[in-house]
Amino acid sequence: MPEQRVAEAPRQAEETGPRYLPPGRPQGTPSGQAGFAIGLVVLVEGGLVAAVAFGAGSLWPFWGAVSVFAVWALLLLAPLSASRSYGYREPDGEERARLEHAWRYVQQHAGVSGYRLVIVESDGLNACRPSARTVAVTSQSARSLAPGHLAAVLAHELGHLQGWRAVPAFVHAQVTLPNRTLRWALRTAWSPVAPMWRRAVEWHRPIGFLGVLLLGAVAAAVTVLVAVPAALAYAASLGARLLDAGGEARADAAAVRMGFGADLVAAVEHRIEHQPDGLPLPLVRRAQALRRRLG
Repeated sequence: MPEQRVAEAPRQAEETGPRYLPPGRPQGTPSGQAGFAIGLVVLVEGGLVAAVAFGAGSLWPFWGAVSVFAVWALLLLAPLSASRSYGYREPDGEERARLEHAWRYVQQHAGVSGYRLVIVESDGLNACRPSARTVAVTSQSARSLAPGHLAAVLAHELGHLQGWRAVPAFVHAQVTLPNRTLRWALRTAWSPVAPMWRRAVEWHRPIGFLGVLLLGAVAAAVTVLVAVPAALAYAASLGARLLDAGGEARADAAAVRMGFGADLVAAVEHRIEHQPDGLPLPLVRRAQALRRRLG
């Protein structure tokens, strides 16, 4: 049984030597495919950006080229903002206890190492893809799934980032994180205004309303500055979502190849059965596709 295999992982660890999680270095041979693939993507992007910068420099000497390279630099650095944009965090004590054995077993089974495991607060089954070396799992999955089902979901999330599949994940982060980051900046700018207004009403003093005015002015200035970039980033995010329609199927296929297909089907069907708001057709189609893949 898959649950039994997950439970046996700690005993195997004692026999073969220590492993540490997360981030972990389990036994197995790490693959350099992901790093090579991402390096190749950055190289291709560099060539395209240089060509665009040359054209922009012809229309707007110096500053045209500088602006193109500046935008590209921001896209390359976008994954650094993933923790703020996605709101992920380290597993707490209870989550770590439930995740450690399953995560160790999945990494060992996949023959990879060095991936960091984080938690995203969500009631969903699957999480986001923050970056090429960070695997996210939802808090709901971490706290509620049976060990075998949890291992299958972790294998699915790892499947997004293994080998050449790290390329669409990297590009997806580049395209979608600016949208998340700018929305986070807008929320951060406006979030103090409402609490300050409530305090001003309680105080009944001019100083409170002056604080509201100053905070509102700062938030409005931030909004004006990021409105156009935020709109462009949102449009790019929608485009990336359409282009990445097959991402979940590819990750499911990777989990099946690792040997977690049956448990992944069970986890998806368990989610369907306990869905509070009607029949979730995307999950139903996903379960059907997994069953076809398993034969």
